[in-house]
Amino acid sequence: MIVSIIYLVVSFILENVMASIFPATLGNISYFTTIYTIIAIVVIYPYFANEKKYYTLVIIFGALFDILYTSTLLLNVVFFLLIALVIKILNTNMSDNIFTINVISIISIILYHLLSFIILNLETSQTYSLILLGNIITHSIIMTIVYTSISYVIIKLIYNKLDMKQVK
Repeated sequence: MIVSIIYLVVSFILENVMASIFPATLGNISYFTTIYTIIAIVVIYPYFANEKKYYTLVIIFGALFDILYTSTLLLNVVFFLLIALVIKILNTNMSDNIFTINVISIISIILYHLLSFIILNLETSQTYSLILLGNIITHSIIMTIVYTSISYVIIKLIYNKLDMKQVK
């Protein structure tokens, strides 16, 4: 479980590092933008036999994401939990390989942006257009695939080297 926590922390910090190096605005979206913490949640799921521990980590990192990155209260906790449920369903129906993990990561990132889009359009008077949503999603796909692929290989190697199949 320590490997998963370290990886989640690194991904969480990478969120801030990448935003500092490659700043993005709504008018100028960076291709290096993605939600690294959600990708980490996707990559570590297959290594958890104990779902209670997995969901606990999801809640903790959703709350940290709320506090440090979005300044919302419990919104990302709910988003992260919904995404974790989708990850569980998709992992149950798909095999564990680099291609399917990338597909699940892309679906998770799109789901996060769709949920944000819906909430922002319901709560604010400013319009968050479908074109902007499409730009955000398309710009994040490249980095999502790159980070997911690298993470999948590294985490799989670490767990194989430690001869651990799952966190119990």
